[in-house]
Amino acid sequence: MTHETITVPTNLIALIEGRSTYARLGLSMHQTAPWIQPGWCGRIVLEIKNHGPARVELTPLLDHPCQLTFFQLTSALPDALAYGGKAGNSYANQKHPLERRQPRGQRPE
Repeated sequence: MTHETITVPTNLIALIEGRSTYARLGLSMHQTAPWIQPGWCGRIVLEIKNHGPARVELTPLLDHPCQLTFFQLTSALPDALAYGGKAGNSYANQKHPLERRQPRGQRPE
C-alpha cells in the first residue's frame, strides 16, 4: 500500500505503472487493476509480484517502484458517476490493503 494518499479529480483518470528499474529485477506493480478512477481518494494498493529469481526488499519512503500517469477526460464525470459518488466505492479511503467496506444497499452474508 502506498504511503501517499491521492485524490483524482473528476476530470482526470490515472494509470499506475511499474518503473523499469524494478521491472528489470522482475517486479511488476499491478496485476489486475492499473486504473485509478475519477473521483478516487485514498491510498493505492500495489499488487506486487516478483517474477525474477532474486529476493527483492522494498523500503518504505525510500524505494519508488511505481509511477502515476494522468489522462485528462474530454469532460468531467458527474459526481454521481465518479468513484466517490457511486455505491460501489467499498475501497475508498481504506487504511489497510485487505480492508473492504460493505457496499451500500448490501447486507453481509
